[in-house]
Amino acid sequence: MPPIRTMLSCPQCRTPVTVNLEQLFDVTQDPASKQRFLSGQFNLIDCPTCRYRGQAATLLMYHDADKEILMSYTPMQIGLPQAEQEKLIGRLVNEVINKLPQEKRKGYLLNPKPALTLQNMMDRILEADGVTREMVDAQKDKVKLLQKLLSAAAETLPALVTESDAEIDEQLFQILSASIQATAAQGNEPGARRMLDLQSKLLELSSFGARYRERQGQVQAAIRELQELGDKLTPDKVMELILKADSDDKVAAYVSLARPAIDYGFFESMTRRIDRAQGEEKERLTKRRDFVLQMTQEIDEAAKARINEAAGRLKKIMDAPDLQKALMDAAPYIDETFMAVLDENIRAAQKAGRADLVTKLSLIGDGINRLIAESAPPEIQFINQLLDLKTDAEAEAGLKRRAAELTPEMLQYMNDLSQQLREGGRPELADRLEKLYELALGEVMAANWNKQ
Repeated sequence: MPPIRTMLSCPQCRTPVTVNLEQLFDVTQDPASKQRFLSGQFNLIDCPTCRYRGQAATLLMYHDADKEILMSYTPMQIGLPQAEQEKLIGRLVNEVINKLPQEKRKGYLLNPKPALTLQNMMDRILEADGVTREMVDAQKDKVKLLQKLLSAAAETLPALVTESDAEIDEQLFQILSASIQATAAQGNEPGARRMLDLQSKLLELSSFGARYRERQGQVQAAIRELQELGDKLTPDKVMELILKADSDDKVAAYVSLARPAIDYGFFESMTRRIDRAQGEEKERLTKRRDFVLQMTQEIDEAAKARINEAAGRLKKIMDAPDLQKALMDAAPYIDETFMAVLDENIRAAQKAGRADLVTKLSLIGDGINRLIAESAPPEIQFINQLLDLKTDAEAEAGLKRRAAELTPEMLQYMNDLSQQLREGGRPELADRLEKLYELALGEVMAANWNKQ
């Protein structure tokens, strides 16, 4: 059920305000609605007169078929008669049922559980995810600390960080990062900038920040070593790096960056080394092998989960009656894993001789490419349009026709992108873009000369 655009009175000054009112949060149909609900970023009244900002009071329903959750909440302040409540809840339940396949229509749908408060509703959702009351309270404490840190004056912040050092941990930084993203998405740039400044200060002043900087240094060192090996990177070379690493953080970086090289033969070779070793060295090598094995299993499980999630999202797009809308809804979740799953499905359909599937999957790929092109910065769109022309002559002529659009930023994009293409193993396209860059540079220089 999409949000309904309606007019409500501001609770503070009674000014009519337009609100996108959302009553049904069906995560089975719209997975993003779960985070939207739990974050409280829905049904917001933003009054231009008195600057009041808060949630509009309305009946709400939440549904998750996988966990068999169906709940409703009716705020007491709206004074909705019982008969009207039952009528509205029934309409929302019918909407939930009508969108479910027959095999998923179960008994829990006939008995939506009422929640006494909105917080109670959120707590039940979190409990179903294994999030305890204690965990929720701990997170609230982190939020309170963040608010205290954000409101601290510059001269008192270092002392406050020292005082709260034990509470400044990974969870706090995760909450801060999520808050930065949400604040920026709302268009509140000053607020997001203030949070970014706090993040930098916390990394600089806290014990957790010091440990984080050390881990980042380990990761950067591992990246440099692997890059220096280049095409000489072999399982034996990776093993030597892993065995001489002086911390688990560095081992984790090697395993993450060079996972394809850590195969069955790698572990066989490492086991032979362990068999030849003795005493403390044998114990050290055994612990290192077990740690690497644990890391590879975690990486593989995470990759499998991402693939399964991408496959489910692709199926949902394929089944959607409106392909363009489905692609727009899925856009924030389309990444390299999704594209790899899409390509694999196209190859499988081709191998099976399913021309109908190949066509549908190709339409999805084309739609994604259009979305990417449309959302790219103007400079990237300009470059892509030139590179899409069939011949160098057409591209050069197109560049000259649009010489007025050439800016220092455009030239920088062209130069950077040509280097990325070369490093990415596409030398022919890089050569073509470098020629266009040289032509563009000449056009800009000529235009500057004529101005003198």
